[in-house]
Amino acid sequence: MRMRTAADWLQAIRGLPLRQEVRVLNVCGGHERTMAQAGLRGVLPPTVKIIPGPGCPVCICPEEDVFEAIQLALTQPVTLVAFGDMLRVPVGVPKGQVRSLEQAKAAGADVRPLASPEQALAIARDNPARTVVFFVAGFETTLAPVAAMIRQGVPDNLLFLMSGRLTWPAVAMLLESADVAFDALVAPGHVATVMGSDEWQFVVRDHQMPAAIGGFKPESLLAAVYSVLRQQLEGQAFLDNCYAESVRPAGNRIARQCLDDTLEVVDARWRGIGTIPSSGFRLRPALAHLDARLKFGPGPGVERGPHREMPPGCDCARVILGKVLPSDCYLYGRACTPRTPVGPCMVSDEGACHVWWTGGVRANPQARPPAGTGS
Repeated sequence: MRMRTAADWLQAIRGLPLRQEVRVLNVCGGHERTMAQAGLRGVLPPTVKIIPGPGCPVCICPEEDVFEAIQLALTQPVTLVAFGDMLRVPVGVPKGQVRSLEQAKAAGADVRPLASPEQALAIARDNPARTVVFFVAGFETTLAPVAAMIRQGVPDNLLFLMSGRLTWPAVAMLLESADVAFDALVAPGHVATVMGSDEWQFVVRDHQMPAAIGGFKPESLLAAVYSVLRQQLEGQAFLDNCYAESVRPAGNRIARQCLDDTLEVVDARWRGIGTIPSSGFRLRPALAHLDARLKFGPGPGVERGPHREMPPGCDCARVILGKVLPSDCYLYGRACTPRTPVGPCMVSDEGACHVWWTGGVRANPQARPPAGTGS
């Protein structure tokens, strides 16, 4: 039987008799990138509104964690390594102070970008007399290979500054809020590959909301969108796995075991959202000797460091919560662009604002500055 193409799924979506708008939360930043690169928003019916959600680890990493990484790099004799996008995330500090890891590097700190966890291991092994601190920000997909590396054993000079998060608790928090801003949900295929599709059953079971798991090719993503639209139209809700080639009900057993063996789940802050119970990862007590926070303490100024949700005038928080679209922010495309990001959603290629801007969406001329910003 011929596999359906993206064009087939688009035709099927256009054939649905949707008489009113359906808001679909697109949890994953990778899905947002697919939407933009394939130009899918521009060809979907006007009754289908795809809303970006909290699935960008760079965007939701707490400002104080980034500040702590900056201070470690500036004040301690360490090599600070992090995934490339994290180097550009700005924090709110007085003018003239270092506001990103990229600026810390320019100021003389030994800060290096990574493309994979194995690079951190290689740097530590190549520099045995130097302490290497791996600033780990990411979701389950990122944390699984880090956990596997730790379980296999790492040199004593490699420490970890953990800022990892689980995805589903943020979605659960949005669904439990008083003003849910979406009618259906497309869950992230890469997270489900690790953790399993069963993890997303709560969307249907507890909230009777249509849900589907999508992959990262246009045909898989459109299949997921079609599924939730049809569920909404027919007044039923179930979890549809539209990424069955990679996702199993229980996920990847080995990856989950690596996470369980090395990390424990704790309450954690999400930038733009606040503290979410049981949503963060930290090293297990048996691995405390690898914890950079325990090794170095808070450091000079860290306890008094920034603890804001977003910079003044920045709407990244409401973008992450699915309340507004990126182009609705007054700073979008004006003061805030990928070259000069104000908020974290403009930094990463999985951040909704960055994806929209690079995809050709320009500032909304109707956007107004928030009250009290002086703009």
